[in-house]
Amino acid sequence: MRYKTVFLLLATILLGACASKRADTIVADVDERTGESFTRLDEPLRLATSRPGLSVVGRDYLLMAPVMLTGSAEGGRYLWFALGTTLDRPLYGAPEPGFDRIVLVVDDMPMTFALDEWRDKAESEPYDIPMRASRSFGSRATASQIRRIANSTTLSAYVTNPEHRSPRYELVRGEPRDWLEF
Repeated sequence: MRYKTVFLLLATILLGACASKRADTIVADVDERTGESFTRLDEPLRLATSRPGLSVVGRDYLLMAPVMLTGSAEGGRYLWFALGTTLDRPLYGAPEPGFDRIVLVVDDMPMTFALDEWRDKAESEPYDIPMRASRSFGSRATASQIRRIANSTTLSAYVTNPEHRSPRYELVRGEPRDWLEF
């Protein structure tokens, strides 16, 4: 009976430790081919917007994460963004929108970042994009901007250009506070 109690206690502790493992551990990757290195979190935040005019179930996604890039002429601290979709836009006759800015709405206050092509910063992507992606971008960011996002209680975003603004993307996966470790 005593061994059974000890075993159950040990199993509970181990399962609790596994359940509490956070997905935001910091990862350092090196691209052997280019010599570029990325310091990043395990997973980016995922924001989504429904597109009822195009599909009942299809969504557009915005992935975002802080990334420290070294080994490139454009090295530094960035916010990495990727726009992806589960829609087949050509099927619906909907063109891929072109955007040049992203507005993060952090606790009801806007933060605007220019969207520069990620390939202009680095040859490698810091994340695998799990859906069809139209493009990925990098915007220089300060430590205080990343902290402000990390300390937020609400976060949403939209992308824009002078002629068009996207629907608002809402957070669907990840926690901004996980960025505090970055």
